[in-house]
Amino acid sequence: MAARIRALEKHNLSVPSKWLQAVEKLPIKEYGYGIEDTVSIGNLTVPNQVIGLATSESRAYQQDTVDGLLGLSYSGVSFIPGVTTFLDNIHENDYLKQPIFSVYIKEKDKNDYAGEYLFGDIDHSKFEGELTWVPLSTPKFWEINLDGVSLDVEGVGKEQMEISGPAILDTGTTLIVMDEKQATEFHRGIPSAEKSEIYGWILPTNTEQLIPGNISFAIGGAEFSVPVKNLVREPVKGLDGWSFSAVTSGASNFIIIGDVFFRSNYITFDRGNARVGIAPSKH
Repeated sequence: MAARIRALEKHNLSVPSKWLQAVEKLPIKEYGYGIEDTVSIGNLTVPNQVIGLATSESRAYQQDTVDGLLGLSYSGVSFIPGVTTFLDNIHENDYLKQPIFSVYIKEKDKNDYAGEYLFGDIDHSKFEGELTWVPLSTPKFWEINLDGVSLDVEGVGKEQMEISGPAILDTGTTLIVMDEKQATEFHRGIPSAEKSEIYGWILPTNTEQLIPGNISFAIGGAEFSVPVKNLVREPVKGLDGWSFSAVTSGASNFIIIGDVFFRSNYITFDRGNARVGIAPSKH
């Protein structure tokens, strides 16, 4: 039994006895077990939600500070057939007046406030202007079409990159992930950017001084910016003056737009109408 719930005990979590009893009766699965319980976030309560209990973890997850993951996508992406996700339970059972959630991410302030997830509403005080509503191209992931990417350098102008195609908005991804060709095209416009065999894509730590400006993402007939300074991640150990790039390459059929984009743009996910709303964030 200890092996079955070690993921839960990683941070000395109190494991409900009814979970232990349920796990005892379930057959061993490749990744773990599934039990049903009530999930509450703020004043939102969703009963009979399937929760996955891991029996093993990757080394990276063992070292992480989080205790679990709350998926906020469609049921079709669940690796357990027939399971209704938290988001779809909200939608199908009308637990909210509006089956939406909004995401606001910012730099952590002195009070440790780094943003919020707002379920069932939109906080208009957190963004500039109006939301641009973009229909989902595939109502499975939060997938939209990225029409283009450009580099806008102060005093120089805008340079269009040959990057477009299907993209998913994913709060569970920190970076922006493109295929190898797209990532190479992206870094072509960044002075001195390099592809390291050991570290992947890296940038000069002073990239903001080299090319002051923004990266623009064309979506739904509008453009949404990410400051060049946000492309520079943590320093590369052993390489003075170099930092990891916030844009990396990976094997995928779509571009993954992660938290690098969310830090500059407010996004509302509308499950009921299969669309997302995007606007520049206020900070």
